[in-house]
Amino acid sequence: MKKICQLYMPAFYRSYGKNAVKEVTGLLPKLKETDFSGVYLISLWEDGGYDNGFDIVNYSVNPNFGTDSELEELIYEAHELNLSVGVDIVPNHVSDKNILAQNCLNGVSGYEDCLYVVSKDEARRLTESGVPSFFGKLAYSDFGNKYVRSTFSDYHQLNLNWQSQKVQEYFREVFQHLKDIGVDFVRVDCGMMLLEDVSKANPANPMACMNPVASIEVIRKVSGGMQLFFEWFDPSTASLFDDIPECYALDCSYVMSEVQNLDWNHRKLIPLVGGHDQMTLADRGIDAKEAIAKMKTSEYGFLDIQTLVGWKTEPGILPDDEKFDASLDSPNQRYRARRPIGPILEKFLH
Repeated sequence: MKKICQLYMPAFYRSYGKNAVKEVTGLLPKLKETDFSGVYLISLWEDGGYDNGFDIVNYSVNPNFGTDSELEELIYEAHELNLSVGVDIVPNHVSDKNILAQNCLNGVSGYEDCLYVVSKDEARRLTESGVPSFFGKLAYSDFGNKYVRSTFSDYHQLNLNWQSQKVQEYFREVFQHLKDIGVDFVRVDCGMMLLEDVSKANPANPMACMNPVASIEVIRKVSGGMQLFFEWFDPSTASLFDDIPECYALDCSYVMSEVQNLDWNHRKLIPLVGGHDQMTLADRGIDAKEAIAKMKTSEYGFLDIQTLVGWKTEPGILPDDEKFDASLDSPNQRYRARRPIGPILEKFLH
């Protein structure tokens, strides 16, 4: 089994500031000794600060964590140890500060179709028809004379229109850059929600207007053969990946606390044990030993380092004032709210 260690970069920032990327590089030999075959860096890129690293401004290393050259050094050192390296891509949406969003909102020629822009009346009609939003936000955000589709966070991160050639060109360049610097695989955040048909909206089923098949195909088209792990929730769609080379469904059922109830024998269903919100399996009522045992039967397995260490050590290794307390409405609140990785690494290294 290929065991991938998930490393949440804001937690490294809490302990090491702008040396966060360097600290990960120094951790690689220990991860190799622990029988990991790769590392996955989550919430690495420069972001707007409103959604835990997923409202991406651009695909450069967040300057709070380090530099692009330090990332390249990390990848080089990982490959010297025969470790693979993976990162996030968030193609469903971008920060309102991203160049695609800015150009569209400002009417730059050629970028008019990068976002889903509708009138006030149309936004109201579509919302009432059941076009979904998440986290208690708005389905369409008000930008004065235009309303823009915003599935995950009103105003601050805006849905991209993947029928736009500018959007596809942008991500084709992102993937090419990642390949150039040696990235081996990518987790595709919300990758099955890129294309939607709002005419099929159903208030009782938030996923009714999504087209996962077309979404998978359009991101594969621009990825240049990169190995892709799609964030995945729905057991009924695992078969979509059967005949798609280099594409896997990365199980995120921990969100629903249903790890034990899934068919873990599906060849393309890859278990993820842990979560980027830093909640342990025990926090979610999941038996860690059982979940990790099931992970070992899979071709791949993603395991968050905090979950690994938390499972091996006694409860209460973090003080109460370091408990998770996120706010999606306060820029960069996540840096102060996330648990520092230092106490975790101290347990792991010793």
